[in-house]
Amino acid sequence: MSTQVRLSAVRRDRPGKADAGRLRRAGRVPASLYGVGVTPTAVSLDARELSQAIRGPAGLNALVALEVDGGAPVLTVLRDLQRHPVKGHFIHLDLVAVDADALIEVEVPVHLVDEDRLERDGGYLNHVRHVVPIMVRPLDTPDFLELSVAGMGIGDVKRLGDLVALLPAGAEIADDADRVVVTINAPAVSAEAAAPAAAAEGEAAAAAEADGAAPA
Repeated sequence: MSTQVRLSAVRRDRPGKADAGRLRRAGRVPASLYGVGVTPTAVSLDARELSQAIRGPAGLNALVALEVDGGAPVLTVLRDLQRHPVKGHFIHLDLVAVDADALIEVEVPVHLVDEDRLERDGGYLNHVRHVVPIMVRPLDTPDFLELSVAGMGIGDVKRLGDLVALLPAGAEIADDADRVVVTINAPAVSAEAAAPAAAAEGEAAAAAEADGAAPA
């Protein structure tokens, strides 16, 4: 289930571009706190602490117990993380306070397992959907879902609906259950391999035409 991490935030008294730039130069990330049971507040976080918080198995789905100016922790989720287009560091994010008992929408990675037990028959595995949107209680959010592909062969498909059994109790798929997650595709025919077959088909067609043109 999703990892819960603690972060400390400082309230921003003068939010704005100038203040945001000053904070970034000081190694902090401007953020907006809003959601269930809180007054919308401009805050800032230590950039290093934020980076460490999302390095765990839950990644960006980590639940954050946020303490503002040393106050009581508020359960939040990370949203709308913005990075510098060149340097890659965070420049702003939203922290959304959530109700621990209410469903929220998150995107969870799908990991394929048992690939050594495929019945490939020359086919190849095509992993179409790498993440899946689900509705789930915050504290039940899985770090990832493991989907077995054991026994799959050419033409076989697994869809979002096949992930339902892997969800925590009370969670549900937040997308069309018929959307494809993984398939086993037939191998592509190379140009070299296709040439003899095409030539044979051409010869057969020419022979048929000749037969049809011959006098009775």
